[in-house]
Formats: sequence, structure tokens, C-alpha cells
Amino acid sequence: MHRVVVLIALLAACGGAPARPARPKVKGVEYLSALKLESAGGVNPIADDDILPRLGLESVAKRQGSIDEYQLQLDTQRIVGAYQRIGYLGVDVKTRFVKQPGHDAVTLVFVVTPGKRATTHIELFGLPGDVPFKKVLEAIDIKEGSPFDYDRYDAAHDPLTELFQDSGYAHARVEGTVIADRAKAQATVRWVIDPGPRCTFGEVKLVGVEDGLLADAVRERIGFVAGQKYSHRALADTQKAIYSIGLFGSVRVDPADDTIAAEVPVKVSVTPVTKNELSLGGGFGLDPSTYYVRGRLTWTRHGVITPLTTSALDLRPEYAFEEDTCKTLYYPWSCKSDFRGRVSETIMQQDLFLPNLRGEVEAGVDYLVYEAYSKLGPHLRLGLSEPIFTKLLQIRIGWLYQIDDFPQIYVADDTAQRLGIDHINYIGAYTGSLILDLRDSPINTTYGLYAEARVSMGTKFALGDYNYFELTPEVRGYLPLAPHYVVAGRVRFGTITGQVPATERYFGGGTSSMRGFGARALSPFAPSRADPTQELPIGGAGLFEASIELRTPFVKVKGLQLTDVLFLDGGDVTFAASEIDPTYLHWAAGLGVRAGTPIGPFGLDIAYRLNRTDDNGVNPGPAHTVFQHMKFSVAFGEAF
Repeated sequence: MHRVVVLIALLAACGGAPARPARPKVKGVEYLSALKLESAGGVNPIADDDILPRLGLESVAKRQGSIDEYQLQLDTQRIVGAYQRIGYLGVDVKTRFVKQPGHDAVTLVFVVTPGKRATTHIELFGLPGDVPFKKVLEAIDIKEGSPFDYDRYDAAHDPLTELFQDSGYAHARVEGTVIADRAKAQATVRWVIDPGPRCTFGEVKLVGVEDGLLADAVRERIGFVAGQKYSHRALADTQKAIYSIGLFGSVRVDPADDTIAAEVPVKVSVTPVTKNELSLGGGFGLDPSTYYVRGRLTWTRHGVITPLTTSALDLRPEYAFEEDTCKTLYYPWSCKSDFRGRVSETIMQQDLFLPNLRGEVEAGVDYLVYEAYSKLGPHLRLGLSEPIFTKLLQIRIGWLYQIDDFPQIYVADDTAQRLGIDHINYIGAYTGSLILDLRDSPINTTYGLYAEARVSMGTKFALGDYNYFELTPEVRGYLPLAPHYVVAGRVRFGTITGQVPATERYFGGGTSSMRGFGARALSPFAPSRADPTQELPIGGAGLFEASIELRTPFVKVKGLQLTDVLFLDGGDVTFAASEIDPTYLHWAAGLGVRAGTPIGPFGLDIAYRLNRTDDNGVNPGPAHTVFQHMKFSVAFGEAF
């Protein structure tokens, strides 16, 4: 059955014979010009676009060729099979040809009578007594009496097998069949289970590392012991835990042999990563006033101090061109430009003092140019992170120390004094975060919850000159409405009290924030030093953001899944958190398109500001036109 399904899928993907150029029409000779699907039983349960492009005769119609009777039979059976897969077991498909008077073009119409949709009846034979039937129903996600769907039945095989393996039956075999009763409109789904003996774990053999710290780290993450009840989930969790060390290119945790024995030995096979890795990257960005050319070079070295130590040298150069100084965009070298960037060296130690305790030291120098000032200075970060209670909950604590000089100041003197950028800043702070990650995937999330709370406390005891407290909680939720349809929402709040350093202030706007504004453009503003009529964003001590999205796949182009996104973003950044009014936020609605790529979704968003359009930060555009309130953004990854 699986071979037939695969064959049908391959034929559908190929779309029949490759398209050929339309041949010259001969008067009086009929040719196929179009295909059409009609339902003789009311609403058609399958849309035309879901099946007609997969028919072999579709390419014949495109080239306006003659009908191939054999291909017509294949396509008719393909349509029958498509309806039977979703439970219309007695479907009947007839064809007719419609010719327009005075023309040789013929439309082929498939007339479908779906009939009654079959319901599902579940039968299980050989179910072990210690596996409740309720758990079986939860695993297969099929209810007694529900409409039959072959894809759902097919997808139930692996979860059902894993259920028995998690219950101790390591050698369980599950055979499924579907018995169709067209007269009663019923599909009996029958699974025959051969559980085999109830098993326990046996000896664990480690392959790839023999001894030393790496081997110890692997053994610490093996989630079972000899004599324990066998569980497929324990193998999967162990493989994931070992891979999370970050020092292995491949990890396999499998039964060591194929014998049907009550004691199952396990082989853990690992391949250490390459000692030295060099990665290069780059990109291009723009905002309303500046163009950026960015690069990135990362040199990662493993085992530099101990086998569990990783060192990473990270260089991020950037060159910026100011648009209003360019003679022409075709000659960027005519623009006023400046170099900026950062360099850092990070040492990471896995299993520092305790298993799963990760230590990190980062030292670097930053030269960054913002709207109100440029910043130059070194920084030092120390951090510890560890999962607590469950691997889905992470706690991180650390210490930050940085020295910030401001060689260029673009705001007026009184603003510079208020921000504290008229002198060198010495910032020392204790930091912490608590992260709960219940998402099914961090990149292409379809369901789950993500919550994070970050705190930072600047104090003289951390060797800084500023006393402040920062709290930034965030919650994201993802809910599937139907297969591949996802509603995603996010709320983020931030407050900083005390002596707020200029470099720690909040900014909003951009691809991962309020998309009605450019990056950092949602902010309090202050007059420019060079031109008091021009205002520059300076950041605030209060932040609120809220977003909701509907993500819907709509087409595939050369293997890339395109998804459209409808979104509504709200937010504000104020001088103090007490000034935020949730009933008076900036709001923007928009539409986006995402293309799935191997490194994550790549997309374009178009946002239109709905209110407060006279506030600072209005995007430039033709005066009094719709474009004045629109913002376009391009980025990799989802907004959240």
C-alpha cells in the first residue's frame, strides 16, 4: 500500500509528461484547452486547485494537445483515489467534453458524485493488558465514528509503535489494514499488534569517545540504567541531551542488536565536531536615512583548554552610507560613510563544576553608531546557565561590566547631559533571566508557549556608577487552528527605574518589534545638535508591545513553501513605564510573505500605521499619501 501511495505522489509531483510547446492548430481538429471539476452531490470536498494541477492531462491542456485515452483513465483513477483517501469510498467519477460552438477547443469536465463519507471503526488485536485502550486512542488521534481520513490512519503507525516501545515492548510490531464497506459507508481500521516480550535495558556501549571528560559528559546524560524498563522515549531524550552538549557532529542512541531478547543492550555512537570551524557571512540593510553593508566572521575552536571548552572569536564589521549625502545611489562612494563594528572573544565551558552547568566569559570592544551618538568601549560578561527542574526551564545569571565613551554626540547639549553621554559611562550590573520554552520548534513554531523574564540590576557593588533596575518579561503563544494554520501572539513589557544609562534604554520598531516603524524609530525624540528642527530617537525607560498574527500556507514555488502572514502590531516606548497607556498605543496592520529556506523563513512585511500618524517617527514618503504611513521590511525568521 505504501508503495502505491509513493508512486501516486511521484506521479502527482511530476505532473505527467513534461510540457511541450503548443503545436499549430489545424482547423476542424479538436484539442484539449482546459480541465474542470464539478460535484454532482452539492459542495465539492476537494478544491479544484488541490487536484487538477496534479493530473497528467493538465500539461496536455496547457500545450493544447489531443486527449490521450490511457492518461484519461489514469487521471480518473487518481481523482477516485483522492476522494477515497478522505473517506468517500463510493465515489463515482464520470467525464464529459464541452465544446464551444464554432471553436475546436474542448473542455474536459470531471463530474464527481462523492456519495456519503465513511465513518471510522477501530479494531485492535493483541493489545497488551498493561497498555490502556485510552492511551492508544490518544496516540493515534482517531476517534471511533469520526470521518475516515487515510492520511491520519497512515500517520498513526509510528506513534502507535512508539507507545508500545515506551511501555517496555522494545520489539513490538504493528500491522495495520483498512477494510472498506461501501454499502454501510464505514471504514474499519484494524491494527494487529505483536508486542513481543516485555523488555529492560541492558549494557550500554559507548562508541566514538572512550574515556576522559567527553565520555564522562556523555555518560552523565544517559537517562536510563541497566535493568530499567525499556522505553523508546528514554533513548530519544538521551540522544537529545547528548547532542545539546554542542561538541558532537552526530549522535545515535539505538538498540545494539536485532535479537528478540528481553534484555536490550544499547549503543551510543557519537562523532566529535571538527576542532576548528570558520564561518563567514554578510548582509545589506537600510533604514530611511542610512544604508548598511555588514559582514561577519566567526572562528570557533573546540577543546582549547579542556575537551569541554569552546572558544569563539566573532568579528562584525559594518560600513554605513548616509543617503542624504549621496550624489547618486549608483555611486555609493560619493556618500558620507563611516565604519563601525564589534569584536569579541567568548570562552564557554560545559559541565562547569556540575553536569549541565554552563559557564561563559565574553570580552570585546564595540564601536557602534546610533541616531543620537556613537559609542566606543570595551565590555566584559560572565555568565552561568543551567536547566532547573526540567530541561524546558532555563535559568541564567551573570555580571556585566562595560566602559562607554561617546566620541560623537548628535543631540543638543542639554539632552546629552540628561542622557549622561557627555562623559564616560562605567556600567556594572548583575543580570538574570528565566526562560520556559514549550514550543515544538524554535524556528518554524506551530504550537506551544514561550515565556521569558529578564532582570538587570546596576549597582556600585557591580563596579558601576549607575544604580538602576530593569525588568523585561515576555510571553509568546502559538495555536494551530487547522493543519498548517497558526495563530501566534506576543506581549512584551519593559521598565527601567533609577539612573538609566543611555545604552540600556528601550527602542521599538523593526522586523521583530512594532513593524509600523523602522528599527529604533519607536522612541521618545530629542532635537538634533546640527539642526534643531530635526529630531532623533533617544530611547525610553518604558516599553509595551503586543502582536497577533495569522500564518497561512498558500502555495509552493519550486519546492519552497510560501506562507502569508496577516498581522496587527501595537506598541509604545515612553520616557517612563508609568507613562504607557495600553488604550493609546501605536497600531499598525499589515501583510507579510514568508518563504521557507534551509536556514529559516525569509520574508517581506508591509505594515500600515492606523493611528497617531502625526507623532514622531512617521516614515518618509510623498506628502499626504498612503505611502507616508507605510513601512516595508525584509528579514530572515519570523517576527517572534
